[in-house]
Amino acid sequence: MKNFLFSAMALAAFAIPGVAAADDASDRTEAIRLCRAEVATQTSGDVRLDQVRVRGTSIRVELDVWRDGNLQNVRCDVARNRGELTIASITPTLQTASAQ
Repeated sequence: MKNFLFSAMALAAFAIPGVAAADDASDRTEAIRLCRAEVATQTSGDVRLDQVRVRGTSIRVELDVWRDGNLQNVRCDVARNRGELTIASITPTLQTASAQ
C-alpha cells in the first residue's frame, strides 16, 4: 500500500505540471507578441526578444530595442488575469525609451 501511494504521488507530480506547462507556453508566446507589438508602435527601432520569464500570475518579457546603433533594454511585465493577458508595465516608460 505504501509503494502504491508513493507511485501515485510521483505520477501526479509529473502529470499536473505538464498541463500548466502547456498553458505557460501559449501565454509566453502571446505575452511576447503583445509586448513586441506595443514597444514597436511606440519606438522607431528594431525590437528583438532578449528573454522571457514565466511566474505564477505574471510573465516578464525583456526586449532589446536597437535604434541608430544604440541598444535600449526594455522590460515588459504582463499580468495573467483569468486567462486574459494584459500589459501591466513597461520599463523604462515608452516616452523615455523613444526620447533617447
